Amino acid sequence: MPQPASAAIEEGVIDVLKTVSRRPIDPELDSDLVVDLGFDSLQVLEVIAELEDRFDISIPLNDVPATRTVAQVVAQVTQLVEERPKS
Repeated sequence: MPQPASAAIEEGVIDVLKTVSRRPIDPELDSDLVVDLGFDSLQVLEVIAELEDRFDISIPLNDVPATRTVAQVVAQVTQLVEERPKS
C-alpha cells in the first residue's frame, strides 16, 4: 500500500536531518532543530540545501528563522512540494 505523500516527506526530512547531523540523533516531530538536535546555523543551511535537492523545491531563506521544529520543516516542505509546478 503506498504511503501518503506527507509520510514520505516526513521520512525524507528525518533522513536529511540524520545525514547532516555530526552525531547520532533521533529526531521527533516536536524536536527543535537547535535546542533539541544541536544544529548550528551552518548545519541548518546544509539541511535546507539537502531538502531542496531531495525534493526539487526552493525554500525561501526568509522563512528559515520561523522554522524551528521538525514538524514545521515537514509542513513547509510538504507545502512547497504541493505547490511545485507539475511537469
